[in-house]
Amino acid sequence: MRKTLSAIYFTPIFILILFILPCNTASAQLDTADVRRLMQEGIIRLQNKEIRQAIEVFDQGREMLHKIAIDMDERNQSLIRSNELTRQAERLIQQGNLDGALELLNEAIVLNDQNVEAYKFRGSIRLIMEQNIDRPRDRDYIGLINDYTNAVRIVDRKIGTTPRNSQERKELEKERAKILINRAYVKMQSNRSPGFYSAIDDYTDAIRNDDQNWDGFLGRAVAYNKIREYRREVNDYLKAIELMQKYEYRMSDQDWGQLYLTVANAYANLRDRRNAYDYATRAYNLGNLDAERLMNRNRP
Repeated sequence: MRKTLSAIYFTPIFILILFILPCNTASAQLDTADVRRLMQEGIIRLQNKEIRQAIEVFDQGREMLHKIAIDMDERNQSLIRSNELTRQAERLIQQGNLDGALELLNEAIVLNDQNVEAYKFRGSIRLIMEQNIDRPRDRDYIGLINDYTNAVRIVDRKIGTTPRNSQERKELEKERAKILINRAYVKMQSNRSPGFYSAIDDYTDAIRNDDQNWDGFLGRAVAYNKIREYRREVNDYLKAIELMQKYEYRMSDQDWGQLYLTVANAYANLRDRRNAYDYATRAYNLGNLDAERLMNRNRP
């Protein structure tokens, strides 16, 4: 009788543990659903005074819960190890050891296929490696596009479970924008019209997520130039410059001069001589001597 009462009194505590236990994976959720069914069955048997059968059902539930706890502990250890490997890979990247970093990132992704940072770093490394191949036709960007795509999907799932207008959601949307901008840049490397149009889609999506990220406007401007949408190109460059000045982005005179010359060329393509001359003059005044020819050609 004492053992029976012990099992009965234990049941509510056991059920409480079950309901507060976090379930981070789909498999864990399925397992805990099975445990809940066992607990409900055990309670019904208790109510029907089927004490021995209730104890057997509760024992099954405890064993299953113990297994879930072990699985979750292993999962947590994998997450921790994956993050450690990602940080180590980041240090190797800074040291220029791309091969070593790539090896660590591959292992990090195996341990945790939801590791956004690992996908991002691996995509960046693959991009550098492909660009180091002498002949453009021999370069293959599919693998690193997939890395960025996986990163986007992971962030999308996180956004889907985050309250609207929360700070966490805003940060996730900014992160999503950065990933899309990286993927768009990779698509541009194909130097073909389908790649440019697809890149424009990514840049536009990124801008929707973060309209203060001037890299999205700069990248889209380049893509518009490739498909000869010069008016849109100009508009994006002007928006990027507005944001860069708003946030006091520090850039060398040489880089500003090159940017102004690019805008001047876009205006020249639109046969807008006044603005072409204006921006070419800005570039020339910052030391960009290549702007002189454009100034002379569009001088009022």
